[in-house]
Amino acid sequence: MKLSEVFNSCQEIELRHAKLYATLSLLLGDVDERVARFWEKMSTEEWQHYILVDFGRSLCAKTFGLDEPTTEVLDASIQKILQGLEEHERKVNSGEITLNEAFEIAIEIEGSEADEIYMYLLSCIRKAIYQSDQIYLISRISQVQKDMVAHIDHLIDATRKFAKDPDLVRKAHSLKNHHHH
Repeated sequence: MKLSEVFNSCQEIELRHAKLYATLSLLLGDVDERVARFWEKMSTEEWQHYILVDFGRSLCAKTFGLDEPTTEVLDASIQKILQGLEEHERKVNSGEITLNEAFEIAIEIEGSEADEIYMYLLSCIRKAIYQSDQIYLISRISQVQKDMVAHIDHLIDATRKFAKDPDLVRKAHSLKNHHHH
């Protein structure tokens, strides 16, 4: 897989996550205004990832091009993520989804390998920043990593507050160990 393809896939995944969360906000907003706001926030955060990756993509393109091959590992991960995503979208788009099921989906999404692909691209972007000597951009990347941790914290908090299922809360908590930042 070329770097350009990894960027394509990552951006597609982020947009679809953003859309999924936005849809959940519309579908489940009647439960509680705070629930609607939570899903909206999740959606916005995915959208911000997308914008940053898009910016990083043009920086990488200018700095060392997007033709270099990346490891095969990513290819399999991406296929797996897209398959999972399709199932989640089917469930959400059917309109028949409970709040607990929505949390289940969010926990799966946030625990998926999408994270690793994102981290991989961030490391490419970081390389481009150093090579192009625009060091001031590094703080933006570090901020994103902090944001990613906060993103998980929001999910854990909301699951604790709104899901009536201790098992889900446990699952949400285990995301903390999954994120190796």
